Amino acid sequence: MKHKKVAIVAGSGVDWVSKNDLKTYSYVIGVDRGAFVLLRKGIVPDIAIGDFDSVSKKELKEIRMRIANIKQYSPDKDQTDLELAVSYALTFRPEEITMFGVTGGRLDQELAALHLLRIIHEHKCRAVLCDEHNIMVFVSGKYQIQKQKKFSYLSILPFTDEITVSICGCKYPLKNHVMKRGVTRGVSNVIVSDHAEITVHKGIAYTILSKDGKNSL
Repeated sequence: MKHKKVAIVAGSGVDWVSKNDLKTYSYVIGVDRGAFVLLRKGIVPDIAIGDFDSVSKKELKEIRMRIANIKQYSPDKDQTDLELAVSYALTFRPEEITMFGVTGGRLDQELAALHLLRIIHEHKCRAVLCDEHNIMVFVSGKYQIQKQKKFSYLSILPFTDEITVSICGCKYPLKNHVMKRGVTRGVSNVIVSDHAEITVHKGIAYTILSKDGKNSL
């Protein structure tokens, strides 16, 4: 069965996620502790995936009782639980995969999650990472972003060593601008129209809608 939009929910910084945030997704994957967090919120994921070393025996028992489809792996494996979940999601050939609950914890796992965005993108699937303060989308080619009241800023940063990018509908427009990785010019733009039009002519970019948290640089 094909699912157009798949949500992958891990267990880091995911307390803010609600049923409303997941209502547009036709398939929801709970990853390790993320599966238990969803159950606590009254959300039953379609499948739970992981080694479940981040839950107690009691919590794992509840996961097994309430979630019909479970893929449990040994903790001694070459892939992270999140990578296993992404690989499973890609079997549906979706148009979009959004990862929740993958930031706010271990930095190594956050960086690994960013690399998984590239894997999703290579499968011709929109790759999205979402947390309480940010929505990140992997972009190459043309992409349109609607202005949202809750997010003040739009930033564009290179994933590849270099990108050529044009931006319309923002306070600081760009036309065929070459941006190298490590340069911060693309940070904290503002959408001034009802939407922004972004064209990444060359390379791949992180496109990030964000709002200020407690600590901003």
